[in-house]
Amino acid sequence: MKRATRLLLLKTLALFSVVRWWNIVLLIAAQYLTAIFVLNDPAHFLNTIADPLLHFLVLSTGLVVASGFIINNFYDKEKDLVNRPKQTAFELMLSQPTALNLYLLFNLLALVISAGISFRAVLFFTAYALSLWLYSHKVKKLPVVANVIKALLTFVPFFAVFIYYKIPHWGLASYAFFLFTLELGRALVKDVVFLKGDVIYNYPTVPVLTGRMGLKRHLMAINLSGWAFVFAIYYHSQPFSPLLGYFLLCCMLLQSMTAVILSRWLGKPQKANWLHNLYKAILIAGIAMLPFL
Repeated sequence: MKRATRLLLLKTLALFSVVRWWNIVLLIAAQYLTAIFVLNDPAHFLNTIADPLLHFLVLSTGLVVASGFIINNFYDKEKDLVNRPKQTAFELMLSQPTALNLYLLFNLLALVISAGISFRAVLFFTAYALSLWLYSHKVKKLPVVANVIKALLTFVPFFAVFIYYKIPHWGLASYAFFLFTLELGRALVKDVVFLKGDVIYNYPTVPVLTGRMGLKRHLMAINLSGWAFVFAIYYHSQPFSPLLGYFLLCCMLLQSMTAVILSRWLGKPQKANWLHNLYKAILIAGIAMLPFL
């Protein structure tokens, strides 16, 4: 009995690792912060939280994103055994049939729950789930396009909140696209960290295809795009919070630093991983800054 309980616990922990639970927690936090502080009056906090449909929306999002990580993990298994062998070996405790059944179950539950919101919500989450599958199955091996699509899919849930409240907020939209440029930068850093597996399994990422100079050019283009969204945020978010301004400036300095040093760290995954973790911290801070929009 104890052995069976221990095995069940390990498989549950493997599932949490596969679905990247920390990413889902951050996404849920971003949706609640957007709903409470940006699209509604913070003074009416209790009224916002008391809305069951908001919780349906957040739960549907979490389930679809979890299913997306499961199917992505399914297609990337061999490459991940090279790039992160210990974590992948642990995740393999969750058998392939079980993982695929959970993938279908999570998507089905998301659609059933979203039906309680509206038919438009069902269409939105159906399209989102299909897009996540299409990315993992087909798009992932398209150079440059894969990074852009992945970053866009990361921030689609922001627009789920827009659809629910039907409130246009150009400052928030600009901020979401600014975070999108940070996610693009993070994705390129991750490609450098996982360069070995990409080369072995012929994943045509930017570092694999273009080398140092191509990587530097792509990062500089992302940096310029980020500045454009910074000005858009400033224009649409008045009065402008000084704290938000300092944060945006730090982000742009990070992007500039990345463009300068990352190309020198090609083939040095440990150093690139340090930068990758820094990007994660900045993105977490970016979610925490939502109330200041």
